Amino acid sequence: MDLELSEKSLAKLNQLMLVSASEAFKLAAKREALPFWMKKGEAKVYANVDDKTLTKFIKDGLRVSVKDGVQRISKKSIDDYYAVHEI
Repeated sequence: MDLELSEKSLAKLNQLMLVSASEAFKLAAKREALPFWMKKGEAKVYANVDDKTLTKFIKDGLRVSVKDGVQRISKKSIDDYYAVHEI
């Protein structure tokens, strides 16, 4: 299928793609900067979810490590949780 676009439309599409790619790279960099064992706030960023969704994931089986009342969630736990729930 051939798609013909005007120069103006191509320029706009190019700009949108650059913005999208830039945002994706920023998010990836932010996620990679997080420690392996994360606080819940950090885990939300890594999992790309809000508080309510992270709580739901935990109730649904996302593993949380607890030592002396301190809770941490590993990147591996989040990756494994998502892998189990792939369709």
